[in-house]
Amino acid sequence: MRRYGVRMNLALAAALVTASASAAAEPRPASVGFFSEAGGGPAFFLSDAGSYSAMGPAIDIRAGYDVFPWLSLGAHLGASIHEATVPPPPVGEYYQLYHAGADVRLGYLFGRIGAFVDGRVGGSMISSNVLEKVAILEPGQRFSLSFAAGAGVEYQLENRHYAFGLGGQWMMMPDFDGTQGVTTRLYLRYTY
Repeated sequence: MRRYGVRMNLALAAALVTASASAAAEPRPASVGFFSEAGGGPAFFLSDAGSYSAMGPAIDIRAGYDVFPWLSLGAHLGASIHEATVPPPPVGEYYQLYHAGADVRLGYLFGRIGAFVDGRVGGSMISSNVLEKVAILEPGQRFSLSFAAGAGVEYQLENRHYAFGLGGQWMMMPDFDGTQGVTTRLYLRYTY
């Protein structure tokens, strides 16, 4: 009878050690709450706008709140710089494109790797009239509504407040002759 009790105690101790070791090996869950992101990468345009604009660098910042671990609401600001490749004159002209708006992101975390899809709505402003020459812009036009949809992956660091990500977005600006573009970016996310 005594042997049976010793074996039970040893089995119970082994089960507790195994359970605590497996719990310690699990990655910590990502933080949820207020967050901010900053990133950058290349941006380019499709169709007619792509014929008259070179690929350029883009930066993007985003801030918001994780309503649930799988749902984030936020706001974004972004800018990109492009060389206008319109027929001369002019030659060597550059313009900037600025974006601002609201977004929603749906995501899922698989251990330390996460995947997401997102959508944005907002406005865009162009800094120059250089694309009027090729009818991308109407005379005097500088603003457009903008819509975007994208997806990406995110890697959760050991410190659960930080994550690195890679995302891509397709964007449309209907008031700029239906201009469509693609932006890819590497970013760092911090959750407070």
